[in-house]
Order: sequence, then C-alpha cells, then structure tokens
Amino acid sequence: MKILFIGDYSNLHACLAAELRRKGHQVTVVSDRCGYMDTHSDIFIERKPGMAGGFKYLIKLFSLLPEFKGYDAVQLINSNFLSLKPGKIKYFFDKIKYENGGMFLTLAGDDYYFVKACADAEIFRFSEFKTGKMLNDYCRERPEHMPGWISDTNRRWSEYLYRELDGAMSVLPEYDMAAKGVLGERLTFTNLPIDLSTLPYSPLNIDGAVRIFIGMRSGMETQKGTRILLDMANKLQNELPGKVNVERVSDVSLREYLTRMSQSHIVLDQLYSYSPATNALQAMALGKVAGSGAQPEYYEYIGKPTERPILSLSPLDTDIEQRLRSLVIDPSPLYEMGRQGRALVEKNNDVRIVADRFLKHWETRLGK
Repeated sequence: MKILFIGDYSNLHACLAAELRRKGHQVTVVSDRCGYMDTHSDIFIERKPGMAGGFKYLIKLFSLLPEFKGYDAVQLINSNFLSLKPGKIKYFFDKIKYENGGMFLTLAGDDYYFVKACADAEIFRFSEFKTGKMLNDYCRERPEHMPGWISDTNRRWSEYLYRELDGAMSVLPEYDMAAKGVLGERLTFTNLPIDLSTLPYSPLNIDGAVRIFIGMRSGMETQKGTRILLDMANKLQNELPGKVNVERVSDVSLREYLTRMSQSHIVLDQLYSYSPATNALQAMALGKVAGSGAQPEYYEYIGKPTERPILSLSPLDTDIEQRLRSLVIDPSPLYEMGRQGRALVEKNNDVRIVADRFLKHWETRLGK
C-alpha cells in the first residue's frame, strides 16, 4: 500500500511508518518532528509563532498539496492535524480527501468527542479535566481549554470530519470509549505501537537507592498530573535520604530522554489516564516499573491478563505515596513487575502487531 501520515504525537506515526516500510509498503510522514522530541519526518512542516509564521505555514501547505495525492490511505494524527483553525483545516481535508483513496483518523490526544465525554463525566470516573463532577486544577489553571474544545465551531468541524472519515483507529481505550458511539464499525482499537528493537530489555539491578524518573513537558505539568507526582517523589527523597534518587527531565529529544530513562527503576508517567501511554510503555519495554493509568477498562481491552505489573495511578487513589514508600523500603517486588511489564508490551504493543492492525483496518474499510 501507499500510505500518507499527516501529523505525529510522541513518535506514534513515525514508529508505524518505519515498520510499514519494513513490510514493503510505501510510506510518507509529514510532521513537525514532535517539536523538541526530534522524531523522524519525511516532510518537515511546523508553524512558527505570529502572523508571519502563520502566513509562511499556509504557503508551505499550498506548495505541498500536489505531493499529497495518489495514496491508498491517508492517516491523520488528530482532528487538529494541521496548526490551523477548523475552517482552514476543513479546506485542506477536502482537498486531500478528493485526491486519495481513503481518509483515516488516529484517535490520539484531545478532540471534541473525547473532551465532551470528559466534560459530561458520565463515561469516565475521572479525566484530566474532572474527577467525578469536580473540575481539576488544570481547568482552573486553563479555564479556556475545555470550553474551547467543545465550542460550537469545534463541534461542527468534528461532526463533519467524523462523518467523512472512511475509518479510525483508537490507540488507547479511553479514546475508543468516547468515540465508538459515533464511529461504530468504522472504529477499531489498535493500541499504541512500540518498536521493541530500539528498546532492549534489561532486568532491574537495584544495588543502592531506588531511582525514580519523571518526564515533564513544559506547560503540561498540571494537565498530566506530573507536578503532583514529582512532589510525592521529592517528599520521599527528603524523608528517606540515601534510599531514593529522583530525576526530573523536561523537553529533551526522544533519544536523550530514553537514554536517561534507561538508568531508572521506576518511571512515573501520568495521573489522569485510564491507560499507560507511550512514555509508560517505553519504560516497561526497557524493564522499568511504570506508574501510570491502569484502570480495569484498560485490562479489559487487552484481554484481562492475570499479571498486572503497572503501578496504577489515578486521582481517586489516596495511597499512592504510601505504595511508593513501600516499594522504596522493600524494592523486591520491582524485579517481577519489571519482567511482567516487558511481557505485557511484547504481547500488546509490539509495532509489528499494531502495524498489522492498521493494515487490516485500511484493507477492510477500503474493500481490499
């Protein structure tokens, strides 16, 4: 197949593209290289700040349109796959749709339907926006964010986009839960792809302090709950000198990030997710213990495994600090958790498996 990926988050599309090329397909990735992460992109495009930056971005998009044609499948990273307002995104969507075989959406990150489900607080017990019916700190810190996603303008664009799609792939259970009522059989759950060949497993070796690693993206510390997790980790470091070392890493390339993560024992991912996302899965692939979302719904989606090695985190948990303290005082459970984490990723997230799920859905929806 000939496949065009437009946009990328945390190396998701670039990871898939590399595997699809290994399988013999012709693939092009168009992205901003995920900003500071510096991931692979065949066609680099980013929007610089200001009016001049927006104008240059539009000119670049118009110049690229002739190259965005003749593909069997076009895969968009999100409803906001371009750094434009909905009306302008619709223009480019229509142009690209007309010139290609099928339009598909990766359900990743916020979009109207996901944020609406979070705002309604009926499907989810908690989210980055609410815990129960109560607004989280993020909504108080960024009061414009949730209303912006569920505005009439964004609703109309999302309704149009979802109506015009040939298919969609959800990479986390929560995205699937929010969108399946709208997309029906056009939606399939794929899970996130992880290239295990680039993440060699190493059994944990704890011969001193337990090393806790936490990655923080500037501007998202409250949204992901990493600020709370960092405070807990620092408190333990102060309380138990010599037994805990905490490393915070912010805004570095993916290569450097993974190198520094590989020296840790526990990786604290995020507080408000139902499922482990790319950061946690990469940690588990390396043999680290991930603290992340691991709600019952996540385990339901991946076949109800008996081994559940993720240190489950959520705003509903009141004992996170105590569980971390116990693992620092007696780290013996970490060894088996690390082994089981790698096995879980191998079974559910190996890029070879996930790429086949994408291929199957493209072929099914396109009647091939």
